[in-house]
Amino acid sequence: MRKFILTILFLSFFTCLKSVRAEEANISYQRLDGIYYNLNINGIVDSNHVTSFHLDGRIAYCIEPGVEISTKVYDIGDWSVTSLSDDVKEYIEKVGYYGYEYPGHENNYYYIAAQELIWNAVRPDINVTWTTGINLSGDVIDISSYKSEIESLVMNHSLVPSFAFSNVSGYVGEEIVLEDTNGVLDFYDISLSKYHNIIKDGNTLRIKLSDTLSDIETIDMNRIHYDDAPLLVYSRGSSQKLAAIRITTDKSVDFNIVNKEIPEEEIIEVPNTGIHFDFFDIFLWWF
Repeated sequence: MRKFILTILFLSFFTCLKSVRAEEANISYQRLDGIYYNLNINGIVDSNHVTSFHLDGRIAYCIEPGVEISTKVYDIGDWSVTSLSDDVKEYIEKVGYYGYEYPGHENNYYYIAAQELIWNAVRPDINVTWTTGINLSGDVIDISSYKSEIESLVMNHSLVPSFAFSNVSGYVGEEIVLEDTNGVLDFYDISLSKYHNIIKDGNTLRIKLSDTLSDIETIDMNRIHYDDAPLLVYSRGSSQKLAAIRITTDKSVDFNIVNKEIPEEEIIEVPNTGIHFDFFDIFLWWF
């Protein structure tokens, strides 16, 4: 009986170990024909054809320039396996998000543009040149316009609707029209209201206030992402770390809706003089 119990405990312990084992991903490569990197780190130039990295269906970027890939299997984790600062991680998330996988950017030049921006964020001292041949041979590939497009989207990502964090007020039953002067409202989801009817039309928000007095209500606005895939960081020993990038740092913004009762019309009171006029008296006086 004792032997049976020990066997059960051993199997339970082994099963538990298996269940907490870190997830793994296999790496594969896709060569980007006609594109070579020429990476200068501390005066040493490394040159080779460019490949995109794929790990179990996710596209990843290098986040350790100059470090070799020495494994076929990676552990799946998050930013905690790196020593990058919060500012650098936030920037990399936005660059990767607006890189190759962003709708309309499915172009190899967007992939290497995002990769270069990520490398420079991690190591500002490095320099990379993209060419059509190895060791700076062939033609130089100019990706400045692709980098500018990504950087512009990264900058605009921090913009919030112009009426965020404000109090929007009106009388019961009134319609309020809000125009976003920052031009980003279309990129935000608006939470439902318990009391009012809110319609988003491009860059305009139309709010039909409730016909009855209601409590002050906070309306949340959240950035819309093109998918809900998670951010994953791949690491294994001393091998190059890679990241399948999505944005995790977005914060919800909001505004308050306040509806007020329509004030009573002002009544002008005539002092009581004790003199009474009826309609016939006024008619005679007028004529």
